[in-house]
Amino acid sequence: MLNKKTTIARTGLSLLILLALAAPVTLAAEIDWRKHEGTTLNAIFLTAAYIDAWFRPMAKRFQKETGIRVKMVVLQAGQARKKQDIMLGGKDDTLDVIHLQMDNRGGKLTVAGHLEDLQPYLDDPSKTPAGYNYPQDWLGGCLNTAKVIKGQPLNNIVWSAQAQLLHIRTDLFKKYNVKVPTNLQELEAAAKKLTIDEDGDGKPEIYGFLSRGRDRLITASFATYLWNHGGSWFKTVNGKKVSNVNSKESVDAFMYYANLIRKYAPPAALNNRPPANAALFAAGKTAMLSELNYWIALSEDKRRSRVVGKTTTILVPRGPAGSHPNLPTMSFAIPKYSRKKDAAWMYIVWMTQQHIMQLGQNNSVPVCRRSVWLDKSFTPPTPGWGESARLAAEYGIAIAKPQAIAIGQMRDAAGEVMNVAVRTGDRAAVQAEADKQAAVMNALIEKTEVGMNFRGVRPADAKLMPESEQIVPIKADGLERLGR
Repeated sequence: MLNKKTTIARTGLSLLILLALAAPVTLAAEIDWRKHEGTTLNAIFLTAAYIDAWFRPMAKRFQKETGIRVKMVVLQAGQARKKQDIMLGGKDDTLDVIHLQMDNRGGKLTVAGHLEDLQPYLDDPSKTPAGYNYPQDWLGGCLNTAKVIKGQPLNNIVWSAQAQLLHIRTDLFKKYNVKVPTNLQELEAAAKKLTIDEDGDGKPEIYGFLSRGRDRLITASFATYLWNHGGSWFKTVNGKKVSNVNSKESVDAFMYYANLIRKYAPPAALNNRPPANAALFAAGKTAMLSELNYWIALSEDKRRSRVVGKTTTILVPRGPAGSHPNLPTMSFAIPKYSRKKDAAWMYIVWMTQQHIMQLGQNNSVPVCRRSVWLDKSFTPPTPGWGESARLAAEYGIAIAKPQAIAIGQMRDAAGEVMNVAVRTGDRAAVQAEADKQAAVMNALIEKTEVGMNFRGVRPADAKLMPESEQIVPIKADGLERLGR
């Protein structure tokens, strides 16, 4: 159960936003924040729970403090990327700010030369506030994704550490006395026990597990399970990058994840996008949701959730190769073709100041500044959420998807393997499809990556999480004795 302090913190979002908008202006003397007053910036954002909770209120405050209006176009990820591609490819000078995942598209956009080098802006004291403290105040997992190709300029500012965690219904685990999982075997056992037919009609009213179920979307949610099994998207053989989706360890991971989807997830998992899955969890239809940590904002929203006060998050359970939290991140970047680059930088640097990011952090938007996690004003949605997000930021692997120029086709290839695994459950068929798609991926590498030098097939600086840390978020919520 939540203590009084945490409950108050959760229900104070509206008040905090009002206070943020009314707060006194505290701007660095070195910056002329009104220099571009009257400017309108055009920005494309990927839809997320934090857009309405944080970005829109902050855009109002930004306009109040600077006189700059931010015209936000918010689209589903695929639509946003397509629109960005069209505008960047056409060198459209009306696009001023883009919101992107560098681990997804950073290589492609960097090689194409579409993104502005931000280092000169960062180094200019008339454009960057004193004490901005980049990169010193940024978490290591975030910085891992800022530059995906060796020798790449600083063409983005990474702001959010959106760890893939396991959202769980604490009320169901307590009601049925189910052990909160610390390893993959326990996760499957919990999913089985919490797939519940309440009315005896042969159909579950509550499903034990939910995650992205098919096609390219699975790569982000599946990545932790892949690494925890000892698999990976690629490997290096004699200094050459090649696909690794057909290795024994990778196929083990495909089989495990598909088994959870096939046996314990609602049928909608095969077609749902992350917002729809998060909505199912918030509606009380599933006991566990494997998804980005910011979705707790939906399950704890009194207007839209039936499980308020009944959820927390833990780390995805460890596997044979240990625990490798998947740490996707989000960045801001400026198109090289924008006519309003200085104003666009002003927006980026304003949004990523410590006191602004603190407001996001305090509202369940996990950000990349180390200092905001340590600030006394920060009360996590649940103790387990705070600990699991912190550990993911410390030990997470920041390259979430098949890091490549042809990343879309690579994700499609991985998705085809998962489709076969979910549909058939037959290992021989999955191995055959994995072999086929590994050949497709290798051909794409040969075609698109000549002369490319990605930072690593697997990050060399990733630290293995000690086994003892796995239970820390569970203990934080007092759930460690369940199932005994």
